[in-house]
Amino acid sequence: MALISPTGLLGVRSPIMISWDGTSSVTMQQFKLEIYAWTGAKGSRPSDPVYTIDRTSGFVDVYPNADIAPLLQDLFNQKLDKISVEEPDNLGTDSVLWMQIDYTIGYTDSTPASVQDTGSTDKVLITDGYSDFLDGVNKDLGAVFLVQGDERYLSGLDTYNLPVFLGDTGSDFQSDHRKIKYTGSDASTDTFLISDFVDRTSNLAENRVVLIPAGVPNLTNFNAIEGAATFTDPDGLDWYDIEILDNSNVVQDSIRIYNQCEAKYSPVQLQYVNRNGMWDSLTFFKRKDEDIAISKETYRQQVGSASSSGYTWADNSRGLRTYNHEVRKTTTLNTGFVNEGLIDEIQDMMMSEYVIMTINRTTYRDGVGYVIGQDFRAVNITTGSLRVQKHINDKTINYTLQVEFATPENAML
Repeated sequence: MALISPTGLLGVRSPIMISWDGTSSVTMQQFKLEIYAWTGAKGSRPSDPVYTIDRTSGFVDVYPNADIAPLLQDLFNQKLDKISVEEPDNLGTDSVLWMQIDYTIGYTDSTPASVQDTGSTDKVLITDGYSDFLDGVNKDLGAVFLVQGDERYLSGLDTYNLPVFLGDTGSDFQSDHRKIKYTGSDASTDTFLISDFVDRTSNLAENRVVLIPAGVPNLTNFNAIEGAATFTDPDGLDWYDIEILDNSNVVQDSIRIYNQCEAKYSPVQLQYVNRNGMWDSLTFFKRKDEDIAISKETYRQQVGSASSSGYTWADNSRGLRTYNHEVRKTTTLNTGFVNEGLIDEIQDMMMSEYVIMTINRTTYRDGVGYVIGQDFRAVNITTGSLRVQKHINDKTINYTLQVEFATPENAML
């Protein structure tokens, strides 16, 4: 008798249920879990657990269980420097972690001699993601290679990277030299081996996800560095597909990137951590409105002062004073006309606890490549609800979201 070991890539923003696979013929006395989580090598588990759960009473169910997800949510640290890489790169440390649980189960049998069952679960990967209710318990987020949607709309200067999950170190990726294939709307193509850029056999947690350049600036620079011979400059394409192929060139997963021009408005790109715990991106192409809100506090001070000539005050004396002035900026964004399927990404962004806005962009074309310059500001999505739009009802679909900078303009707190 032991714990039922979770498997795959698990998201800690949904319950991770740890349960016993015993029977109802025994009486539980103790249920102890030592939870280990670490970055780096799979075999380099730290000596001490990050959390311990030790129950010795209150067993109202013969199949005890524990939700360990809330204990793990503060262990992740998303790396901004991974947003605009120009060659395939691995995910940052603390974005994906190894996890293992040591357990001790104490119970009494029919004699009733005391018995203990101890052991360890399999080592699994965890990320700052979540799953839907219909996905069931302990959903494996890594069941697909591309841990994002199946299409994106980007402007010509948007940086974007596509995360490809390589699976656990015991997966088929170890022996299968999988490939990345770029195919343009003009039928131009180029294919690269993932193993040319990353060690697919590495057992480092952060190396189990590889970031593939996909936005026009970083993809153009990648093609220039690698000398892509047949794939057209992505800036001149209407769209391009990125496909994951196996050894037999069978497509395992794919995404289509649309180049979208906007002549009137300045597109705004938001980066966010999606349901799979990876950086994702949405660009809002249409109207943008900005508002400022100024808050302040007041107090009443004594007016004037006493002197040998009596009590006086000046014409400009101030009795009611203000202090703690704070400026907050909010921005209202519009997606422009999009497909019905984009609601999944909109929901992901509204659910994300990490959202940033690209600002102060100075990206420009320089010869065969781009010089990428951009800053980021953390924002919070203040829109709390949206009506899901359908083409049959709405004809054209546009979503409007309001975001607020996460820090006041004149303060750091």
